[in-house]
Amino acid sequence: MKVEHFFLKYAYPCAYIKMDRGEITQEQVDELRDIAVHDKDIDRTTLEKVFKNAMPNIDRLAAQMHADRWDIEVMQRYFRKYHNEVIAQGIGVYKTAPESFKDLCRVHIATIIAKPDKQFFMVEYKSHKGMQRRAVFNEFLPEADIGDKVRIHYAYAVEFA
Repeated sequence: MKVEHFFLKYAYPCAYIKMDRGEITQEQVDELRDIAVHDKDIDRTTLEKVFKNAMPNIDRLAAQMHADRWDIEVMQRYFRKYHNEVIAQGIGVYKTAPESFKDLCRVHIATIIAKPDKQFFMVEYKSHKGMQRRAVFNEFLPEADIGDKVRIHYAYAVEFA
């Protein structure tokens, strides 16, 4: 998978927040979804512009790793571990965000416990509040099945864990 696709699958759910803030349009959200779901090409400049708030955190990690921001290992480490550390440290918007928002923002490893319809998985995961359940979109992992472990971000199953 190209690093841009990996990044977008994790970042895409944040596009809805960007839209609510008036930073991007519904048309742009729809275009990003199409690119993410169908692994279409997208340039890094567009990703950096739309998801500019993530870039300083990714850059800090890249510097620690002595690597480029767009190195796949940097992106994997960022979303699989470092992103949750940024939230825990209260960096940026997470300084004043409510705990429920922070929990949605965290990347969790979850187990698929049901497939109620063609669009969603019901997953179970451990959070700071104990075991939690929630529905997540399956459009990035349509081949996943009950019992599979997946990484979730916001309301999306993003990749197999």
